[in-house]
Amino acid sequence: MFEELKRKLLSGQTTFEKALPEALPNLRGKISDEKLMWLANELQGYQQALDFYQTANHDLPTYRIVQGSIYLWRDGTYEELNHPYARRTEYFLSAPISWIEQFSNLPEDTSTVELPELSTFMAQGGGGIVCVCANAELKRIIARFRNEFIQLLDEAEKAAGAASQGT
Repeated sequence: MFEELKRKLLSGQTTFEKALPEALPNLRGKISDEKLMWLANELQGYQQALDFYQTANHDLPTYRIVQGSIYLWRDGTYEELNHPYARRTEYFLSAPISWIEQFSNLPEDTSTVELPELSTFMAQGGGGIVCVCANAELKRIIARFRNEFIQLLDEAEKAAGAASQGT
């Protein structure tokens, strides 16, 4: 099962949106709970993303930090923000990996990714907070996640093989 999934991921025959829900139940007991939680966060998005902005000691994956700018997206236009976070140059993309995967495949040089954790308290008047960054940043996130996910699939394959040898 893991080899087939790995082959499909590497050949582009499947997406993370399909692969993660398929893999997660089969990975239980074969990889650590910490790694299962990481995959669940990648699948659903990082609910604790505000930690990135509020503390230096967050447990969020650094590969999801991008260089960019944030704006209020309202009625189809970008509006400048007057907020300390808008002066930053790095942002954490908390969106599910499937969204990042979809945005990374768009032909534009830049991508716009919603930051729902900032929208809740910075966009009370409507609209949403978005991060505008180079599409290459999204491709970097996808490449890093794909490599780590495939390593986990290899780990699980070995654990499954060892378990079947022991029976």
